[in-house]
Amino acid sequence: HTVDTFIGIANFKPTGQAFLDPFAMQVNLHMEKTDFFSVSTHGVNQYTFLDYVNMRLVAVYREDATWLPDSDQSFTRTNSSGAAHYVQVTFTLRDSPRYQPIETGIIPLDSVLVSKGTFMTTPATVATRFHSCAQYDTGSLADQAAFDARFPDDASGTQLCAPAAAMCSNPSSVPDGFVSFNIALGIDWFPAASDVLDSNVFVSLVVSAIDTVARASGTAAPNAGGDPWQMKTTLSASIPVVAGGVNVFCDGITA
Repeated sequence: HTVDTFIGIANFKPTGQAFLDPFAMQVNLHMEKTDFFSVSTHGVNQYTFLDYVNMRLVAVYREDATWLPDSDQSFTRTNSSGAAHYVQVTFTLRDSPRYQPIETGIIPLDSVLVSKGTFMTTPATVATRFHSCAQYDTGSLADQAAFDARFPDDASGTQLCAPAAAMCSNPSSVPDGFVSFNIALGIDWFPAASDVLDSNVFVSLVVSAIDTVARASGTAAPNAGGDPWQMKTTLSASIPVVAGGVNVFCDGITA
């Protein structure tokens, strides 16, 4: 189900003269609900420029101690305890290549907020909320060393079965208009799975892009009354944690 709508206000302020001081604004909204996740985006200066938003939960199990130590073969099994958890958000930019990331990247890292719980605004859920990418970028994410060790591209990582997924990597160029953004969550972070959809992961982030058409139009700069060059939209999404709904890597035995 998809709903496109807007919220607007208008205000007319008396001035004591023979005219009124008017003010008006509107926020365009896009909302989508599927069997797996819900997402909404809104932009103040125009309709949101995101399409095909998707999310998935990912767990990378840790390699356990060598199995069958008396054997002359080297076997390694993996353990679901101590798994690295992250969420992957993907979307496309509408009218690509019209919209391109700003110079510092398309997603401001300090705008990324994650939480878990039944509903986004309940006190228990709010208590879990944190700036994941801001913490990861400064090395202050809880259990970050153990988290990074699950991936083969880390200096201490030895798990070649894991994806080479860069966390909180902010692209400064998206020539094909497709963005894939991985948000580090921590070790064993996901809430317990539930078959009544009351166990969810919530993500909120800002997407900031340059409207290259407006910038190249030769019209006045935004501060001089021209069309805005920098466009922003806020993406808010939730995905339930259900049995079989988490993408798992390194699940099994290697020899």
